Amino acid sequence: MKTFEALEWLENNNNPSALATDRFGETIYAIKFVEKLYELGALRVCVIGILDEPERVEEEGGSYASSLLIELPQDNKKRNQILEFYKKEMKDHGIEEGEGILEWNESKLNEGKLIFGWR
Repeated sequence: MKTFEALEWLENNNNPSALATDRFGETIYAIKFVEKLYELGALRVCVIGILDEPERVEEEGGSYASSLLIELPQDNKKRNQILEFYKKEMKDHGIEEGEGILEWNESKLNEGKLIFGWR
């Protein structure tokens, strides 16, 4: 699975809507979201599930992704802030249990990983 540090990937991507278009629209809003995750204490934020087939890159100007993989801090206060932010984000965008992402996260939290994914 290809992963890239999110800020670097977004800032160097010529796709005007490189991440989760339905959620962020323009790439600048995705950048602000990733910056917020770092402010909350994320150790690393990566884009995953990258679609970079040549036709897409040519048509859209760059590759596209719809998910972020977060490496969570050990600090419980920071970790809980990120988890609360995550729960609010998923609720605000109508992503509920049974859609795969939440269940995957439950099994990975012990490893200090969390995925934000949008439709």
